Amino acid sequence: MVLSLLAASAPVGPYTAWWKVIPLIIVLLLWGRLVTWIDKDSQEVLLPRVPLNIGNLLLGILGFFLFFALPGFPIALVVLIACVCIEAGVYLGMRNSKVGLGDLNGKFNDWISSFGRGEKEVKIIQGEVQLINKKGSLMPAPTAEDPILPAYETVQTLLTEPLRRNAERIDLVPADNGSAVRYIVDGVGYSGTTIPKDRAAAAIEYLKSMSGLDLEERRKPQTGSMKVSLDGQKKDLQVLTAGSTAGEQLRASVDLKKKHQQRLEELGLSDEQLDVVKTVIEDNTGVVLVAAPKGQGLTTMLYAILRGHDAFLQHIQTIETDSTIDLEGINQNKLPSNASAAEELKTAGWTISQEPDVIMISKIEDAKVAIALAKYAGTGKRVYVGLRAGSTFDALMVWRKLIGDDKLAMKDLRLVITGRVLRRLCGACKAGYTPDPGTLRKLNMDPDKVGNLFQARTQPLRDPKGNPVTCDFCKELYFKGRLGVYEVFFIDDDARAILEAGGSQNQLKAVFRKQRAKYLQESALAQVEAGETSVQEVLRVMRADDDKRPPSGSARPQRRPQA
Repeated sequence: MVLSLLAASAPVGPYTAWWKVIPLIIVLLLWGRLVTWIDKDSQEVLLPRVPLNIGNLLLGILGFFLFFALPGFPIALVVLIACVCIEAGVYLGMRNSKVGLGDLNGKFNDWISSFGRGEKEVKIIQGEVQLINKKGSLMPAPTAEDPILPAYETVQTLLTEPLRRNAERIDLVPADNGSAVRYIVDGVGYSGTTIPKDRAAAAIEYLKSMSGLDLEERRKPQTGSMKVSLDGQKKDLQVLTAGSTAGEQLRASVDLKKKHQQRLEELGLSDEQLDVVKTVIEDNTGVVLVAAPKGQGLTTMLYAILRGHDAFLQHIQTIETDSTIDLEGINQNKLPSNASAAEELKTAGWTISQEPDVIMISKIEDAKVAIALAKYAGTGKRVYVGLRAGSTFDALMVWRKLIGDDKLAMKDLRLVITGRVLRRLCGACKAGYTPDPGTLRKLNMDPDKVGNLFQARTQPLRDPKGNPVTCDFCKELYFKGRLGVYEVFFIDDDARAILEAGGSQNQLKAVFRKQRAKYLQESALAQVEAGETSVQEVLRVMRADDDKRPPSGSARPQRRPQA
């Protein structure tokens, strides 16, 4: 049709050059690909598909009409491209306001990174987990007569639902009546189906074969890796197997290399908090405490902060327990999880002897290590210390107890960062409601300013005919992705004087407020007001930490002689 229109317009003059057809065809193909993608994606994120399709069609027709009506090829082409860009911009704006664009960024990065890998192209079959061999080639599904078929089908049962729900870990563990499938999505555990023991054993053997593990070894722990693809997305699996008297079990960790890739600006710090952290990073001296409860993003925070340094201009060393991620340009000294205090001290001593500009230790339990690092920070170097603590003030107490001498503990302390990770409400299906004013007051939220909040829906989605439908964006988990919230306490002269004198938490909190800093709950509730998460999610995360937190007792730790 386009070519016939071009031919009909040939006498006019501007379209007589054959090469002018090429950009028109390119724009036409791009426009077709755009509207096709919008049609599919709008269904997943529950945007109005039909009005969008009608609007895109009408604007596309208008663009092509103007292309042939306007005088001058350059002007006509610019107008046509502008119409296509408007369609893309309007849709991305609508999508961003509802569910964000983070998942699109990840898909685009995966597509870009796929170039130059030297792997063979993998044929994708929608709706089925595709196993990929070590050469990057698709493994064909077994035939009906193949004895491996039951194991293959069990692998599909094991992996499909968790991977489709963006699981970060999948476990197959022995249970009373078989083997249970359990998986973790956004830090929360879910139960899958139960698989008969014989089928589970066959599936584990199949995956061990794919991962290059010893099929005869069923007791000792083994670790391997493999690749799969589901719905057009490749996944890297780290496969761990181990045996017990109850039977062999399997754990598949998904895309470990992508797990802690956030940069400092992507953590979720407020603008004020980010400015403070960047200022302290530039100073590059003293101790910075980075704290979070288990499973609440401590490693991600530590790695993001390290990325705030230039690893090619600075000498950076880490001391890490069971690290699975390699950091470019950084020397990582890895310790096993069961490392003794003597091993930890030896590694810390060796690391200090290298005189790096920056040291990061992901976990610290030995007082001698803490004292050595505090003294090293006093030589004009930077030390980041990871602590398991639920608040800024708990982290300070832990550090003071480790050092045993407040003057040494506080002398070069620069900053305390404490974080939590909250699940983000599914932007496609979250439910709005009017909160009770009394509840808002209990949460220190102003009823006059907060008129509407969101929560995970409690009723199924329904189509125009009233039939229940699945949310394709969150796969009926009601949440998709996570966001961080933080306390950031800059240790100024006032705070240091109080801490060195063994002052109370109330005195510290007065200094914290003087800095106009926000408590964790305040940062979290700000995300509730913004519609990013729910009150229920904030309470879940905060209560889980309170249940695990030991009684803090006195704010002043018992002193002991300085080592």
